[in-house]
Amino acid sequence: MDNPNPCSPTDEAAHVPRLVSQGSIGHVTLCGCGRLHLTLQYLTLRFEPDAFRDLASLLLFAQRRLDTDPSLQAADSGARSPCNPVH
Repeated sequence: MDNPNPCSPTDEAAHVPRLVSQGSIGHVTLCGCGRLHLTLQYLTLRFEPDAFRDLASLLLFAQRRLDTDPSLQAADSGARSPCNPVH
């Protein structure tokens, strides 16, 4: 049975999150519970290491396709659309 709150430490010092990576859109920390936390502004997703690796591979593959497949290039990346909200 899964622990309902797997990141609630019993030993606080052993569960201090360590920064793995940080960028302009968020950061990744490694929790003492062994999970990786991907934080993007107000959203945090918690991953087992293998699931995080799968996500990273998926995103890398998508980036490579976007960079190399002309059929996936947007005609005008600055054009307003329902998928491109104004900030």
